[in-house]
Amino acid sequence: MASATTPRTRLGCGYLLFTILISCVLLTINGLIVTNAYYTAAVGMPSGTIHPRLGQAIVFLGPVLLLFLEWWIFDVATDWLRPATTLSKADS
Repeated sequence: MASATTPRTRLGCGYLLFTILISCVLLTINGLIVTNAYYTAAVGMPSGTIHPRLGQAIVFLGPVLLLFLEWWIFDVATDWLRPATTLSKADS
């Protein structure tokens, strides 16, 4: 009878606080990157090309979309580096 090791779960208050802290840091960095890229690109465009509401939407939604992409990449990399072990009926 083989003993199966239980996988470490990502639960608990510590993990939640760590995830919130990392998300805040990433949002700050993403905000700086998107704002810098937007205003750098806006300098080269003729005036009135981009509507102010569109610019605000880009500066607001850009960091959130980047955060989603970063957590998705983290999740895929975690699954790739630590694949889940499945137990067959013969092992139990």
